[in-house]
Amino acid sequence: MTPVALVAAVVVAIALGTFLAWYFSADQRLKRRMRATPQRAIADVVEGERVRIVGRVRGDATIAAPLSGRPCVYYRVVVEEQRRRGKSSYWATLVDEERGVEFLVEDGAGVARVPVGHVQAVLEGDARGNSGFLRDPTPELEAFLAARGHATTGWVFNKTIRYREGVAEPGERVAVVGTGRWERDPEASAKAGEGYREATMPKRLVLEAPSDGPLLLSDETDVTAR
Repeated sequence: MTPVALVAAVVVAIALGTFLAWYFSADQRLKRRMRATPQRAIADVVEGERVRIVGRVRGDATIAAPLSGRPCVYYRVVVEEQRRRGKSSYWATLVDEERGVEFLVEDGAGVARVPVGHVQAVLEGDARGNSGFLRDPTPELEAFLAARGHATTGWVFNKTIRYREGVAEPGERVAVVGTGRWERDPEASAKAGEGYREATMPKRLVLEAPSDGPLLLSDETDVTAR
């Protein structure tokens, strides 16, 4: 094999390895599962059906994302440290944390309540940063890691750390995959007054985690696009 052909083969092998690592990553697998789930308008969901709904977040209560302080109904933060193994280096995950509060999704055809007790999320990591030699970590990152038992400095210098934070914010378009269940809509019922019988009371959807896995949540456009 000629030197040019050898270099080309190495480049192709690296590119293929990078692609396969991305394609089979947990986040990409989750998004493929979401895209493979039938999408329904909220009003069309059948009781007990596993579906994907897409709509805008409405959050009567929010929490603050830990690194950016943004008000949101759900966040995911991934923090990694660069480490060495022999002559090569790799990124080790220090923290992969997601938290949230119950929120609503509206799609123009209906409203769905989304509990967050058992959720797996892929959120666009639009807040990013890093620290390392001659680059100090932000106070928020330092406090976040310290509270979880990690230091941002080694014996002398800053550790090489990178992070990404994604949030689902009120008004943002999201996709949610879960099992549908209909319940009485307390808001619509209050507006309707006492003139309705129980059987005819307005309903809203609850999207719950299915029995075989978590509720899935994403704000990435390849999942939220119709």
